[in-house]
Parts: sequence; C-alpha cells; structure tokens
Amino acid sequence: MPRKPKTTEEDFELEDDLYETSVSTGQTPFAVRFLAAFLILVLILLSVEGIEYFIHPSPSSIPSVADIHDTLPKNQNTPFSSYQPDDLSRILAEAGSAIKQVANRVASASCKSGDLVCQSKALFLFVRDNITYVPDPKFHDQLENPLAVLRTGGADCEDMAVLVGALEQAIGNDSRLVFIPGHAYVQVRIPGYKRQWISLEPTCKTCKFGEVPTDNQLQPTDYQDL
Repeated sequence: MPRKPKTTEEDFELEDDLYETSVSTGQTPFAVRFLAAFLILVLILLSVEGIEYFIHPSPSSIPSVADIHDTLPKNQNTPFSSYQPDDLSRILAEAGSAIKQVANRVASASCKSGDLVCQSKALFLFVRDNITYVPDPKFHDQLENPLAVLRTGGADCEDMAVLVGALEQAIGNDSRLVFIPGHAYVQVRIPGYKRQWISLEPTCKTCKFGEVPTDNQLQPTDYQDL
C-alpha cells in the first residue's frame, strides 16, 4: 500500500499564498457565492409578488375560443341593436347559463388548484387573448350578446367589457362597467381578495390583470353595475 506523502511546511505556505491570491484578485469562494444567491432567492420569495404567486398561482393552458364552442347554444337570438340599461340586463339574463358553462370550462382548464384569483385572471386573459377589437360604426353602437362575441371572435370595447364582466360574475365575482370618453372597460371585485375594485382592460393586449393604460386612468369615469 503506497504511503501518504507528508504535509510539509512548504505545502501550508502554498495554500496560504493561493488564498491570499484569491482575495487580492477579488475571486469569491464558491460557497460564499452560493450562499449569496440563496439569500437573494429567499428575499424574492418573501416579497409581495413571491407570496402572491404561491398563494394564488398563475393560470396556465388557457383554452382558445375553439375549445369552448361546444358549450355555446346552437341557435342564438339576434343581439339587440341599441344600447339601453334594460337591454343589457335582458341580454345577460338570456346568456346566463351558457356563460356559466364557458366560465367553468376556462377556469377549470386554467387553474387546477381551484383558486378564485387564478380563475379570475384566467377569464380575463381568455377574453384578452382570444377576442379581437372591432369598432362599431360611428353613431351605431350595437350591444352584442356575449355568446355572439364568443362565436364571432370580435367585438368593440363595450362588448368585450361585458363579456369579461359576465364571465367574472359567473364564478361569483362582482363586476361593473367603467365608461370614459369614447371607451369602456370593466372592474371586478373578488370576494375576500383585497376588498377593492380591480380594473381589467381586455382591448389592451399587453395589459396584465389589474393594469389599465395611464391615459385611461386620468379620464373622468362613470360606472354601471352588471
């Protein structure tokens, strides 16, 4: 069996020289770098967004409009062609059961945890990413049935807002329309979550859940409950 070489005083001096060289050249030992990275990760996870992510996971695998077509009624009444508060109530009542099925399909496919905040985000993203903004002719606003919007894949800002609001109400959230000059979006209030209205802008393809363009925030507003 070979004999282990003895450690000499020169070996200790060589190790000291290597350590001093690493310190003088600014090289950080791997253990220190690993500890620093770990502490940074812990701080991120303990941040508000980190806690939010673990409590309310983000939706995934959000269905397309084609994925939910089998939940839509085969025969759809012609949508009303004038905007009146009573017309909106009637449209939402007629679309109620089918909208509930669509909301259930999107929410269950996107959020396996059953978290209500996750499901609320999924419904907003479903409309934002699947429905194309198409303006109505000037002075001829037509209030579309939300089921018709799902079938055609296009709508103006009011109809997109109504669709989001109807879907959100179908899973138990409060919702209301927000009107500013020449535009409309929607706000929701989720039971037990922050206790405040959350603005949703489905015509803005880059806006996240709760984000509204700054220009819209500075406009005078009017509200209508759905």
